Amino acid sequence: MYHTNGLFMIRYNLNKLGNYKKKFFLIISDFIIITFAIVASYSLRHEKIYSFLEIDIWVYLLFLSTFYLVFYVNNIYQILIRYFDYFSIKKIIISVLWCFIILIPINFFLYKTLYYPRSISFIAPIIIGIFILSHRVFLNFLINLNTSLIIKKKRILILGLDKFNIELIKNIRQNPNNGIIKALIDTNNLHKRREFNGIKIFKKSDLDYVIKNYEIDEIIIGNKSISENEISNLFDEYENKNIRIKKLTDNQNYLNQFLNQSIISNLNFFNIINRPKIIVKKEILEKKIKNKDILVTGAGGSIGSELCIEILKHKPKKIFMLELSEINLFNLLNKLREKKINNKILQPILGDCNDEYFLENYFKSKNIDEIYHAAAYKHVNFGEENPYSMIKNNIFGTQKIINFAINKKIKNFIFISSDKAVNPKSILGISKKFGEKLVKYFYDKYKLKIKTNFTIVRFGNVIGSSGSVIPLFLSQVASRSPLTVTSKKAKRYFMSISEAVQLVINASFLNKKGVKIFALEMGEQINIYQIAKRIIRLSGNTIKNKINKSGDLEIKIIGLKKGEKISEELALGHNLTKTNHKKIMECNDKINTNNMAKDLQKIREMLLKNKISKKSLINIS
Repeated sequence: MYHTNGLFMIRYNLNKLGNYKKKFFLIISDFIIITFAIVASYSLRHEKIYSFLEIDIWVYLLFLSTFYLVFYVNNIYQILIRYFDYFSIKKIIISVLWCFIILIPINFFLYKTLYYPRSISFIAPIIIGIFILSHRVFLNFLINLNTSLIIKKKRILILGLDKFNIELIKNIRQNPNNGIIKALIDTNNLHKRREFNGIKIFKKSDLDYVIKNYEIDEIIIGNKSISENEISNLFDEYENKNIRIKKLTDNQNYLNQFLNQSIISNLNFFNIINRPKIIVKKEILEKKIKNKDILVTGAGGSIGSELCIEILKHKPKKIFMLELSEINLFNLLNKLREKKINNKILQPILGDCNDEYFLENYFKSKNIDEIYHAAAYKHVNFGEENPYSMIKNNIFGTQKIINFAINKKIKNFIFISSDKAVNPKSILGISKKFGEKLVKYFYDKYKLKIKTNFTIVRFGNVIGSSGSVIPLFLSQVASRSPLTVTSKKAKRYFMSISEAVQLVINASFLNKKGVKIFALEMGEQINIYQIAKRIIRLSGNTIKNKINKSGDLEIKIIGLKKGEKISEELALGHNLTKTNHKKIMECNDKINTNNMAKDLQKIREMLLKNKISKKSLINIS
């Protein structure tokens, strides 16, 4: 312990030195090394011990001036000792060789005025080179010495042996603070029972043995080292054993990925939810979209923008993108231009679907075949704090766009609803339920006069939509903040945003006449707390809790907010029937619209008086 403390003291003093003092220290050290090397080379040459004073002072000056000049020209004193590596060693060896090349002819031409044995010009540079390199290597060790002599370092296992992993190994070893590589697994079993730079190589079947016997803290998986199935099994097996697992994918940026404490950029929806992608037939999407004029409301929102992207894949005649937010519309256009979409098809519209006069006048001379009504405020918490705005937008905005669709004699109207519309407990859920009632009410009122088909599509949480919990978790991982979960029992349905919009289009294709409600079959509800745990581990971190106080990230239980439910329902009771697509179910819910006109008037009065009672809204709905 005494020796360890002494080394730390030297390291502390070295690190305290400024740049100029460090260079001066190296110059003085080299002076001592060069002087000693001259004395040692004379002693070796004449096979007797020489003292410093027995050698001509001009010999010292000649060697010192030669070495200092060459070292200065080659920037030897600019090398950062902390990062002393193979290239630094190579540079010093080349500089020493230049000194040797310079000293030989000087010795030949000056032998009459300054005599010293020619062999000194060979022996001294060799001794100088050995000692200068040894000195730098030792200083590098001291500077990079850390408390790992007392506190345990991270023990790393690398899966896969290719040129990118080898480069990563070199970089990790250059900075021991990143951890110690204890073993390598050759996934191709070509180099088993061999070593790479002192690191043992094991075959794939030795994985459990290596993890247990080498007490591995972190597993790094190189690009294409093992299959996605094997990676998934690896996470399942070790995610509860407090072992970090990092999957590196970008060959050009392995080191940066390793140094990043979270590999969130490599995570996708299917890693997190651990299920196969839902398939929708392209021919159905094309039949629904091709050569049609389509209006998408709320086009700049998360659902609306994904609808626009999906619609544009299937050759519409024109797409009208109605959006209230200027910045959302701007971002959508930039996204579409990146995909090199034909600008003649795009029709961006900055406007409000709440403005009947605007809708009527803007589209007066324009043909529209279908409307996808995605415009809505969707954040539960914002709705609870700002009920006026959410009701005005979600209920009366929907009423006006339905009126517009009927007056315009649109062929198909698709209303994007929510699972929160079933037994609603929040302002958002209430507003979506009223939206569904409005669709049914206006269809029943005008069904003898119009040929518009109305399709309502309900679905749960969509990954990537505004307010979705998974993007929030990823953001919290990136900022190293605790992951916030409302309750350990909270459950939600999950679907990728691209899957959801494809199924919405497919659902509208299934509705040949009248008004129909469809629910997207989102599988089993998934526990939010378990998702938070999985994201922490998938991002290469460990969970901080009472058992593992030194973990990376903790999960904080913050309690249910106003209007939130422990779990969601997608239909009243079990009133579901199968359709041609296994992931789309038809809801046979009975929607009561008998008092719709009176109910709308009551809500208007609430808005006018700015006295909005959630209890009254629930009773009305």
